[in-house]
Amino acid sequence: MATELRPAVPGDRPELLAVFRAAFGAEASADDWAWKYDRNPNPAVSAVAVVDGRIGGFYGAFGTRYRGAEGDLPGVSAVDVMTDPSVRKLGRHAVFQELGEAYCRFNREAGAPFYFGFPHERHRLLGERLLGYRSVEPAGEWTRPLGPPSLLRRLKTRLRARRASPGLTAAHEPLAEALHAREGWRSDRSRRTLDWRFSRPGATYLVLELASGNASRGYAAVRLVEDRALLVGLEVADEGSGSVFDLLDDVGDALRGSPAARLVLRASRSSPLARRLEREGGFTPASSDCHFEVRPLDPAFDVERASRAFDYRFLDHDIF
Repeated sequence: MATELRPAVPGDRPELLAVFRAAFGAEASADDWAWKYDRNPNPAVSAVAVVDGRIGGFYGAFGTRYRGAEGDLPGVSAVDVMTDPSVRKLGRHAVFQELGEAYCRFNREAGAPFYFGFPHERHRLLGERLLGYRSVEPAGEWTRPLGPPSLLRRLKTRLRARRASPGLTAAHEPLAEALHAREGWRSDRSRRTLDWRFSRPGATYLVLELASGNASRGYAAVRLVEDRALLVGLEVADEGSGSVFDLLDDVGDALRGSPAARLVLRASRSSPLARRLEREGGFTPASSDCHFEVRPLDPAFDVERASRAFDYRFLDHDIF
């Protein structure tokens, strides 16, 4: 019987959760899937493979927008990629590759010029061999120990008129528009998208905003993973100002007494912000456990140039 490749529809959900259970030997969170696929303000097209009348494979689409000075385009990364073990036992090994190609076709037709991901080494090599992934760079990573601030920093903090406050306010929108207008590309940083992003079931984020009146100077978002405080988001209006260090001081104050022993930033290796934090902020380069990779979808789009100018963060990982 022929394999049918088609976009996923809401009615597939119960069967997909069963495929997840068979593929990974664990239960997928229905709440997490609803957050990921139903409530995402920037949807994309997931793909399923129907084999002998049953769903035997899934290529999940985690949607965003690509925002930059050159435009505003649909964006996507792949998540929950899986095939049912029974499909592999039937000798249908080509299903994985066929499903990946269908996923690419569906999202190209929806307007996405490329998709991106952060695979570990084994998945990176598999994606490059079977699905046309292109390695951009080992994901950039920097780390700094968390500790009490110096006397000078404590004095400067006391003299500051304003400190960061919890959550994002309406003042974030002008900052987001300024970020979206920068050279290069980044995923959607609008308040609507970030509010959704930081509402993931089972995950807790510390979000701090440096705002005065209707103007935001920047924000930081942190998620604790064991002894690491991952800087899921770190953006400032003026990357040459002291705002980034003010934010990091406030993050350190907020994390005092937590298990966190170090801050970790993930960003492009060419990021001016990361270079400044290394030069002036006590951050040191660290090896990461994944690559930043892309798969071209639109042959007319200059994906090589776009991927080199992609300003990513931990925010751009679905799972980290």
